[in-house]
Amino acid sequence: MAEPAQKSRARKLVLGAFGLAVTLLALMPASAHASVPTDVIPPEDAEQTIQVWVRLAADKANMPNIGVNVSGDGVDEDLVTGEDGKVIIGLEEPGDYTITIDESTLPPEAGFPNKNPRDITVSAGQQNAPGIFLVSPDNPAMGAEPTPSAGGGGSSASSGPDFLTLFWPKVVSGLIFGLLIALAAIGLSLIYGTTGLNNFAHGELVTFGALMAYTFSGIFGWPAPLAIVVAVVLGGVFGYVQDAGLWKPLRKRGLGLIPLMIVTIGLSLVLRYLFAFIWGADRLSLPSDPKPFLVIGSVSLRFTDVAGAVIAIVLLLAVAFVLLRTKIGKATRAVADNRSLAAASGIDVEGVIRIVWIGGAALAALSGVFIGYYQSLRWDTGASILLLVFAAVTLGGLGTAFGALVGSLVIGVFINVSTIWIPENLKYVAALVIMIIILLFRPQGILGRRERIG
Repeated sequence: MAEPAQKSRARKLVLGAFGLAVTLLALMPASAHASVPTDVIPPEDAEQTIQVWVRLAADKANMPNIGVNVSGDGVDEDLVTGEDGKVIIGLEEPGDYTITIDESTLPPEAGFPNKNPRDITVSAGQQNAPGIFLVSPDNPAMGAEPTPSAGGGGSSASSGPDFLTLFWPKVVSGLIFGLLIALAAIGLSLIYGTTGLNNFAHGELVTFGALMAYTFSGIFGWPAPLAIVVAVVLGGVFGYVQDAGLWKPLRKRGLGLIPLMIVTIGLSLVLRYLFAFIWGADRLSLPSDPKPFLVIGSVSLRFTDVAGAVIAIVLLLAVAFVLLRTKIGKATRAVADNRSLAAASGIDVEGVIRIVWIGGAALAALSGVFIGYYQSLRWDTGASILLLVFAAVTLGGLGTAFGALVGSLVIGVFINVSTIWIPENLKYVAALVIMIIILLFRPQGILGRRERIG
């Protein structure tokens, strides 16, 4: 009985910070999420999946009834492609897997699949990790050296239809991920522009939104649209509570930006482990339909992918309209340009900062919700992408909302496309390298302004 009593006391301590959200969370079941050994499971129950697609290279015809073996990390499973030439393998855990086409099941006249067997790294929460095999009489047999491309360098896997089949899904998923990052990056950029604060706890606003959606949708069983709206509203409330209870008093005391930044790091750690204490350390999944909703060629998207992209575009356009066409938007840009001059002009600087905190936190919460649908979520989901958010803001230009959008799209696309050539676990490194290269030629960022020194 001691452990539930301790949890009850901890939840009461959190009540002031989370308001209505923690009151509802007090009803959350205390049962832990039991981990399941790595195995192949039904795709609809899986947090990550591999989609194997076998097609004829000549006319892109799907090849049904082809044997497929998936092995690695405790998995060794034989499956058969369906009428659409595909098989989707659900995996309980991410890891490194090997996909092998059973060439004895191919028609004799078809030829051989390219790059057979094939190694693939499946990241946490990744859906439909691509394993696309093109079968052609010109492809080498399994174990043979790849046929050189017409250009004299590289293999057939990096040119022609196979490359494009891999390339376009990466671009589309990168654009979607970039839009989701942009929702968080714009809020971070506006907070920096109006206060000068590098908020390292911004990732926890992202995590908060995802966990709120999981609580209302996955635990309380609310409809997803209602759960998302509540999560966004509570995200804005959380931003208001943070600014009113912590940042405004520290600003009034004249605390410097470096001490403030250190405070954000401490707040990030506190919130992160508080999330782990309340929701547990296991990976969580928002209820969603894993079946393809929109299929265009080799691009296959779920409903949540499409909905997240559309909502992100609408909201980003709405933010642009507010910043350019409304009084509060013009006041926000004035405060970001010159805070002292804005105050002298009669603008309520603290009121503008408060609105920026509420709006930025709400956008971050929505970003967390759709990132939870895009992959999966944990207590440190926001922290895991925080470096990308900062990279997007820096690349686009510090303090500029539109620069944050452009930087996010560049980062998102480059992360996904780079996995064609480099291992999945190095994709974040590639994004940061491209950021460094761009900043070497344009230090102020893509849409930033040159600062005059001296």
